[in-house]
Amino acid sequence: MGEKNRSTAAILAMLLGWLGAHKFYLGRPVAGIVYLLFFWTGLPGLIGFVEGVLYLVQSDSEFNRKFNPKLTYEPQKFLGDPIDTLRRLEALRQEGLISEEEFEEKRRKLIDRIG
Repeated sequence: MGEKNRSTAAILAMLLGWLGAHKFYLGRPVAGIVYLLFFWTGLPGLIGFVEGVLYLVQSDSEFNRKFNPKLTYEPQKFLGDPIDTLRRLEALRQEGLISEEEFEEKRRKLIDRIG
């Protein structure tokens, strides 16, 4: 699945939260089914609205940490020189923690930042 958008999640939660639409969008289908099972009580609608507001007030980094974990890795968080950072990126790629495409993207960003 692709990258989740915070605004989209918030709108879905506030408008269609009673159906659990935001949960399905965020890749949490079990929670979405629970919302569907209890929509008739009105409680999922209230909870969905509150969750929508919470999505809007949380930072992008916090939202990404929860719902876009692949986006939270940033090479600039490494301390030290660029060569050390490249070595660490290579180690992550070798261990299978990041894909070849992610490695190349991070490597290019690091080189652009240096030059």
